[in-house]
Amino acid sequence: MVSLYKRLLIVYFFVAVLCMIGGGIILNHFRNTSGLVVYLITMIAILYVTISILSGIAKKRFKNEVLSLFDNCCANAYIEEVKRLLSKKRSRRFVSMYACLLSVGYDVLGDYRSLYESCLKIKDKSYMPYYHRRMFTYFLSIKDLTKAKEEIEELNALAASTKNKAELEVINCFLNDCNNALKFRLGNLDGVEEYYTEMLKKGDTPLISRVSYAYALSEVLIAKNRKEEAKEHLIFASSKGGDTKYKKSADKLLEMWS
Repeated sequence: MVSLYKRLLIVYFFVAVLCMIGGGIILNHFRNTSGLVVYLITMIAILYVTISILSGIAKKRFKNEVLSLFDNCCANAYIEEVKRLLSKKRSRRFVSMYACLLSVGYDVLGDYRSLYESCLKIKDKSYMPYYHRRMFTYFLSIKDLTKAKEEIEELNALAASTKNKAELEVINCFLNDCNNALKFRLGNLDGVEEYYTEMLKKGDTPLISRVSYAYALSEVLIAKNRKEEAKEHLIFASSKGGDTKYKKSADKLLEMWS
């Protein structure tokens, strides 16, 4: 079956053909320069509106059909869908977007080698916050705390230079996650429990975020020798974590305590 995205492309070309036919009719009617100007302005407006509408539909369907898999902890299915839809794209921006989307999936799977390889393919500057966020995770996984700190500094530099409020919000979210993860790894638990507890209280976060924060909080509570409290969060990560690294790690800890 022809995919949704190919259907949208077919619709676009169909509209373009109609524009050319309409242009021929207009030119035949006016037969002067003003007619050509009217034609060009009309066609540009129609094609612009068409592209905007189709792009909006494609983004919405991609969110509903692909990103929702990630949000609901179906990491392997998410990665397969990303590969199916974007693996053949060749433009620099598409390659960076493809690599960025894959790196996010490999991160929650705990496949750090694939995460690293994907990050190396992210070249477009608009995806640099995601690059540094995922590279932080990679360096943390191999216990290279010096490199992990460098990635945090890169995120701080991006936060200082960006003027886009939406992008700044994303970067600050990344910084908060990275700083608290690093503090935990360094044995500094001040404020870390409060941070993860507060993040879990947010009602509009996707399941994958709640699972990751629940597991992170359980690690903090275990470090504070509060295993009974930690168990509640481990059970949540285990039952809702799908095929993510959080579920696998939670299962191991729960099995040890059974």
